[in-house]
Amino acid sequence: MQQSITEAVGVPNRAHTMIHDYFAAIRARDRAAWCATFESDGELVDPADAAPRRGHDALATFFEGFAALFAVLDFVPHEIQVCGGSAAVCWKAHCVARNGAEARVSGIDVFEFAPGGRIRRVTGWWNPAPLLAAAQA
Repeated sequence: MQQSITEAVGVPNRAHTMIHDYFAAIRARDRAAWCATFESDGELVDPADAAPRRGHDALATFFEGFAALFAVLDFVPHEIQVCGGSAAVCWKAHCVARNGAEARVSGIDVFEFAPGGRIRRVTGWWNPAPLLAAAQA
């Protein structure tokens, strides 16, 4: 994984911690932990052409609906580039639907952080069609 300028000079980077917590909560299927990575009025636009989901209640509803379709949600960040209060994250995922169908997807999430370090907004750039097809197989 490439080092950002922030990491190279040794400045603490809360963004990396929050990003890893975000993806770990998805893998653990832990709605509360995932929502806790966001500001109370945090926003998810996933995929990027979807309507925004704003606030912990909307985020929790999205997470529960998505997680209910899958037995395994193995989303793993493999490259993180931080610049100021934002980060771009390339990720890959292997998911197994409740019906046993598998799907592999990848994408880029763009994170914007609040001054306290929590997520203000995530915009997901990816095609969810393979996951939805697996869930409906």
